[in-house]
Amino acid sequence: MPRHISLGSFALKNSLYALFLFFLFFLFPLRLLSADLNKELRNSTPDTIRLSLQQAETLFLEENLLLIAERLNVDIKDAEIRQARLWENPEIEIEHQIINRERSGPVGFTGSDNTVFEIEQLITTAGKRGRTIQFLELEKRQAEHQFDLLLREFKRSLREEFFQLAFLNRIEGLYQEQIDALERILHSFEEQQQQGNIARLEIIRIRSLLLELQQEYNAVLGDQIESQNALKILLQLQEEVPVPELPDDFEPMAFQVTGLDVDELIEIARTSRSDLLATETAADAAHQLLRVERANAFPDVGIGLVYDQLDGPVDNYFGITLNVQLPLWNRNQGNIRAARHQIRQSELVKVQQQQTIRHEIEQSVRRYERAVHLFDITDESYEQDFASIIESLLRQYQNGDIRLIEFIDFYESFRESVIRNYNLREEFLKAAEDLNYTVGRDIFEFNF
Repeated sequence: MPRHISLGSFALKNSLYALFLFFLFFLFPLRLLSADLNKELRNSTPDTIRLSLQQAETLFLEENLLLIAERLNVDIKDAEIRQARLWENPEIEIEHQIINRERSGPVGFTGSDNTVFEIEQLITTAGKRGRTIQFLELEKRQAEHQFDLLLREFKRSLREEFFQLAFLNRIEGLYQEQIDALERILHSFEEQQQQGNIARLEIIRIRSLLLELQQEYNAVLGDQIESQNALKILLQLQEEVPVPELPDDFEPMAFQVTGLDVDELIEIARTSRSDLLATETAADAAHQLLRVERANAFPDVGIGLVYDQLDGPVDNYFGITLNVQLPLWNRNQGNIRAARHQIRQSELVKVQQQQTIRHEIEQSVRRYERAVHLFDITDESYEQDFASIIESLLRQYQNGDIRLIEFIDFYESFRESVIRNYNLREEFLKAAEDLNYTVGRDIFEFNF
C-alpha cells in the first residue's frame, strides 16, 4: 500500500529547517562579520584591563620585577668601579710600655714610659688600580648587555603572548556565539520534535555538533587562561585580566617588508644583538684580566713613618719604613695561565655566537617568507561573500537540491576557515617579531 505524505507536514518541516538555517548561517555570520570581532569582546569591568601593545610594553617596563632586578646589576658594577678608584686606607700602629723603666707601677704616661707610633700607606704598583678599573668597566658593559638581552627576551615573550591572546579572544568569541545559537536552535527543535514535526535523527545530529563545539571551546578556554596568566606575570598584574586590543583597521600585511637581505640583516645584528655584544665584551674583558694578573705579579709597596720616644737610636726617633714582598715563589703564575685560557675560551664562544646568529637569521627569514606566502594565497573574500553564499544554499535546500548534512558540513568548514585565518594572522605577526628578535632591532614596528 503506497505511503501518503502530508503536504502540510512536509511544508512545516521544510519551513522549520529553512528558519533554522537562515538563523544559524545567515543572521549570525552576518552579525559576526559586519563588525570586527574585537568589538565583540566583553565590556571592560573592574576585573579586566584593555591594553594596546604600546600600553602593554610601557606597563611592562615600569612593573616587571625581574627587569628591575637585572637593571640593578649595572648599578652594582658602578659601585664597584667607584670603590676601585679609592686608595687603600693607611694603617696605624701604637705601642706603649705597660711597665715603666723603674718598674714602680702599671702603665702610665710619664717621661720614663716609652711610646712608639707607626703609620704605613700601601702603594699599588704596575698600574694595578687603572687596569682593575678598566676591567670593571668592561664588566659593567657586560651587565648592560645582559640587561638588554633580558629585555629583548621579555619583549618577544610579551608581544607573542599579546598576539596569541588577542586572537584567542576572537576565537573564543566565535565559539561562544555559535554555541549560543546552536543551544537556542536545539531547544526550539526539541519542542518541535515532541510534536512530531522533526525527526529525532536531526536532533541527535545537532546535539553531536553542539558537543563537539563545546569540547573545542573548552580547549580554547584552557589556552586562553594559560596565555592570560603568562601576560599577567609579565605585566605584574594581580587581579586584573589583560584584554589585548588590536585596532579596528588592523591589517597584518601593512607590516610586510619586502626584499629582506640576509647579509644586510647579519650586519645589523652585529651591532644590535646584545648576546653577541656580550660575548665580544667578554673577550675584551678576558684580555684585560690578563693585564691585571700580570700586574699582580709585581708586589705592592708599603711606605710608612715610625716614631720611637725612648728606645730608638736616639730619643724621639723618627724613621721611614719600606715594606715589600719578595716574589720568590709566588709570581701569580697560576692566575696568569688561567687568564690566558679564558681568552681562548671567550674567543671560541664569540665565533660560535657569530655562526649561531647567521643560522638564526636565515631561519627567521624563511619563517617570515613562508608566513607571507601562506597569507598571500589565503582567500578571505568568502567572509565578505558569506551572506550571498548562504542565500544561495538556502534556495537550494528549499528546492530540495541539498540536504541538512551539507549545510552542517559547510558550517563546520566555515568555522575552521575563520580559525585558520586567525592562526595565519597570528603566525605572520609572530614570524615578524621573531625576525625582530633575531636581528636585535625592530625591522617591523608595531605601532598599535
